[in-house]
Amino acid sequence: MDEIILILLILAGIWYWWGTQRCNEVALAVCRQKCNKANLQLLDATVIRQRTWLRRDIGGTVQICRLYSFEYTAGVGLVVSEESYFGAREQGYIVLIGKQVVETHLSHSDG
Repeated sequence: MDEIILILLILAGIWYWWGTQRCNEVALAVCRQKCNKANLQLLDATVIRQRTWLRRDIGGTVQICRLYSFEYTAGVGLVVSEESYFGAREQGYIVLIGKQVVETHLSHSDG
């Protein structure tokens, strides 16, 4: 019986890790699209998961909700050092329920 519980816990961990990786990919793709559309440069080509919690979706199903942050700049050009950005680093965030994007925000503009 203990082995079955252990196997189920391992499988649940793998399932969570796999879902998190997929959500990271979705969040990064949406951030790239938003930045490109607003003529902004996504910095570090990454999103950072800030928070994870449970939340109901529109259909009432409990889903994993994830908040990601990212940085971008209005500057375009060759970046040689931290001080050489043409624009200041700005923060944005994106919220996913499951793999569905429900909110994005760019402090530069309402993206």
